[in-house]
Amino acid sequence: MNRILEDVIHKNADTIERITSENTMGYVVADNSTHSVAETSFDNTGALAIVKHLHGVLVSSCQSVVRDLDPTNKLCFLRVATRKFEYLVAPEEDFTITVLQ
Repeated sequence: MNRILEDVIHKNADTIERITSENTMGYVVADNSTHSVAETSFDNTGALAIVKHLHGVLVSSCQSVVRDLDPTNKLCFLRVATRKFEYLVAPEEDFTITVLQ
């Protein structure tokens, strides 16, 4: 895990505790440079599936759409609601955070 990501996780430990205590199924923090799981509350298989599908395919497609509509704009947050769950995705420069509720 890179140093920037370690610092962010350490500085936001209270926020992570709050997120995981309020009706949350789990969370995944992925390193964007290596597309690997940096921190998760899921098992490795589930976390890798979230990184592969949500971070890899959906987030990059949504970022592309936002840039196509307005080249000066940037995707900050993505919320995907299904019948069973809600995925809250926050892509950043060095990492992407996903919370499943």
